[in-house]
Amino acid sequence: MKLASGYKAFCEAALKNYPDQIKSGGYFDWAITLSSAMNADCSDRFAKPSARGWNSSFHAKLFPNQYTKVGALAQTYKGLINLKTPFDLYLYTRLIWELQPKTILELGSLQGGSGLWFADQMSVLCDDQGEIHSFDINTECIHEHAKHTMITFHQIDLSNASNFDENLLIRLPHPWLVIDDAHVQIFSIFSYLQKFLVSGDYYVIEDNPMRANKEIIEGLQLVEKFGFLVDTYYTDAFGTNFTCAPNAWLRKS
Repeated sequence: MKLASGYKAFCEAALKNYPDQIKSGGYFDWAITLSSAMNADCSDRFAKPSARGWNSSFHAKLFPNQYTKVGALAQTYKGLINLKTPFDLYLYTRLIWELQPKTILELGSLQGGSGLWFADQMSVLCDDQGEIHSFDINTECIHEHAKHTMITFHQIDLSNASNFDENLLIRLPHPWLVIDDAHVQIFSIFSYLQKFLVSGDYYVIEDNPMRANKEIIEGLQLVEKFGFLVDTYYTDAFGTNFTCAPNAWLRKS
């Protein structure tokens, strides 16, 4: 993984020239606070789903009214719909840089805008070229402008996990980043795909966990049994569970 490192040491060295800033409340305190937030390798970064609550201010603060909700979710990328909030787009950029995935699996293609965005991010941020496989039953909705050498779109009914091509999954290189934005049988699909993930791979479940109902809570308990931990850097970067995937930026241990 590519980690943010050395920031604290940099700040400490710089502040040697400004001893007055070491006072309580000065820039030194600010720098230490910022460096701890940037430290992607902190020991308590990964947590069991059962150890976390469901408090989230995501909808209330991000969408104080219908206009901001429409504005945040009506964004496009290269003219194509890309239903990701600005906060989550940043988090994915950070994760792609840190993880250096060789494979991204996207469940739910829509127009192909998000797949195209992921492909461009990988092209810029990853040392080695990777591949993106996007799955949806309605492939007729994929726009012709969503074409990219790194993307393959697959027509598949995600209501049944057995519809995946197992031979394809076996051959795909790791690390993996799996993004479930299809909202179809999410834990059935998770139970199937997790068998192909290895230590360090990521699985993000968007939107559904915001409901935090009985099904979601029990599902994330299942996630824990399969050896996945919540990466709290991504769930809490902007505030507790301030993401469209609360408690669901998951890393296989």
